[in-house]
Amino acid sequence: MLTNVPQGVNRMARNVIVNHPNTFNCQVFRKKVTRPGDLSGGMPKLGGLGVMSSDDEEQVEWEFIGNGYTMQAEQFGPAYMMDRQDANNNGGDEFRFLIEPEEAPGMPGSFEVKKNDIALILLGEEVRIAYEVVQVETTINIPPYVMRYVMNRRGDLDVFRAPDADVEPGVEPPMDGSTL
Repeated sequence: MLTNVPQGVNRMARNVIVNHPNTFNCQVFRKKVTRPGDLSGGMPKLGGLGVMSSDDEEQVEWEFIGNGYTMQAEQFGPAYMMDRQDANNNGGDEFRFLIEPEEAPGMPGSFEVKKNDIALILLGEEVRIAYEVVQVETTINIPPYVMRYVMNRRGDLDVFRAPDADVEPGVEPPMDGSTL
């Protein structure tokens, strides 16, 4: 009975995000470690110790998870003022986003956003701005939870393509660790 509330909120949130005028299209990528090692536990081992996280790995590639929609939540939150009190300085390093896959949950092609995923927000054909999920939070404490994603900018992963570049329409640029 209580699960009806978050399920309804999730359905409403999806409808709002997909149809909102401030929503951007996005592409979600997940880091995959390519360093050889014992992969039986999920991550390679370093010496005899299991690696807990892929944060410090150098040999990675980016796996495309899916297309989706993203909308910034709390975009008008508090921001730090400059010393002369004549402008604000955009608050900080974290941003909160709502992300929905292009396909509805439970359908083929749907996905779940996880910590450390990269979301490339599409700003037209030539520009993709990268954000990394650093935390997943909820605002309703009843499962199935309503997810909101705390994200940090990843300017090193931004993609800029010249409009006159010889790229076939619909062909995405390579997304491995060296060219992202």
